[in-house]
Amino acid sequence: MCPKFRDAWYYPPDIANDLNGITQLPERLKQEAYACAWEYTRCVIPQYTNWGRYVAFMRIIIMGIIAEFRGDLVDVTAGDCILGYSLDGTLAELFEGTPGHALMAREYKTFLLVTADKASSRRDGELFRRYVNALAISPRVWFRMRDCDALARFTMASALACNDLDDVWPTDQQFELLAEIGDTLYDAVAFYKHRSEGETNSTFAYVPLDIRIKAFRVAREVLWAMDVAYAHKPEGAPLMNFVRFFGGPIHLMMRRYRFVEEDLTVGRPETDTVVTETRRNVKLWNRVDADIHSVNKEAPTIEVPGVQRYHALLKRSEELMFPELPEFLERGGKPHCDRCLYRVSYGAEKHHCFGGVGLCLGCQAMWRGYVEALPERAREAFPDIVLKAPPAPEADGPTAEVKEKRLKNSRSMDNGDYSFGNGNDIGHHTTDRIPRSPDGSASLMNGNHAELAVPAALRETVVE
Repeated sequence: MCPKFRDAWYYPPDIANDLNGITQLPERLKQEAYACAWEYTRCVIPQYTNWGRYVAFMRIIIMGIIAEFRGDLVDVTAGDCILGYSLDGTLAELFEGTPGHALMAREYKTFLLVTADKASSRRDGELFRRYVNALAISPRVWFRMRDCDALARFTMASALACNDLDDVWPTDQQFELLAEIGDTLYDAVAFYKHRSEGETNSTFAYVPLDIRIKAFRVAREVLWAMDVAYAHKPEGAPLMNFVRFFGGPIHLMMRRYRFVEEDLTVGRPETDTVVTETRRNVKLWNRVDADIHSVNKEAPTIEVPGVQRYHALLKRSEELMFPELPEFLERGGKPHCDRCLYRVSYGAEKHHCFGGVGLCLGCQAMWRGYVEALPERAREAFPDIVLKAPPAPEADGPTAEVKEKRLKNSRSMDNGDYSFGNGNDIGHHTTDRIPRSPDGSASLMNGNHAELAVPAALRETVVE
């Protein structure tokens, strides 16, 4: 089925002929990839002072887009040439002279390595099996791996570079926290997109679905608090602009999403038609279907070449993987929990489901606690931010009970029955009953998510 609308694509001439030598892609897909890279760049890095670096970032995104739906065309292990680009040369154009050049080169090569495997026949190999297993080790491991998968810290570092802020570099803890906020926001909004793709890499494939809305609300509020705290710091705008736009607005402005096609709405459950179009790479999406034959096997049988390739890649980890990934992959060699559902082949087995590990109830509870502790971890990573408690109910106006008592007092005064009033104009002779908790011990207040914390016993489980 064809899309409802036929788009005209816009992009700068700097990138207009970059994929001319790639004969495996039709011209319409090339143009869509150029436009998608331009739109994404303009959304997540809206300000720039260095056009050369800005163009290099667009080219990085073009490579990434193709890797996401035609992984067979991208093999970062084979050499420096990716889709006609010099990968190391493009990374140097973007990051040369910055403190994160080497780290961000490894970050991006990790992204290409895993993403291209997921979108190609290599998906059934040992590397991707271990990778998906590792996603479920713990929430902290998940968010670090999702950080790379979403190119979150990579794009934040690119935003700093494109604004010539070469002497600014957030701590690893700060990158981790900002990426978690951005990924929580994005994945909450993209929930049905990810499900239509049979994604393995979506936060709410692991975090319990019933806190998706709350998690978005709290992450958004923490972001606004950080935005205020960093408003006058030079790195504030580039960093916060990325998280803010990535966390939601790109779903409205970028034509890669279905906002217009779905009648100016966000968050519609996927239909069979959407899943079918995803398999056809409409809007450059990609469907990850499980190999049903492998799923039905009683025991995993990993082909020797896949194992050999995995070990060969580990030996090149200082070139091809971000520093923590080799440890994660080694831990992903076997199930982390004997109650969670691990599989031989990852991907969606049917419509309306994700493609990764199925967490047990105990692990889901652990992940819930970690996500709900976001404000506490934000204060640790960014001591300058001030998180406020929500106001008590009375701050939004008098309750119905208070209004009724005021009316009674007014009538009493009209009848000549005067008494001294308190701050709410309620006579002291009344027996004020401020709303209290069910046991009568304390006044009721709105939930103070600024004070959310993981119990000590739980924290020992999830923080490594």
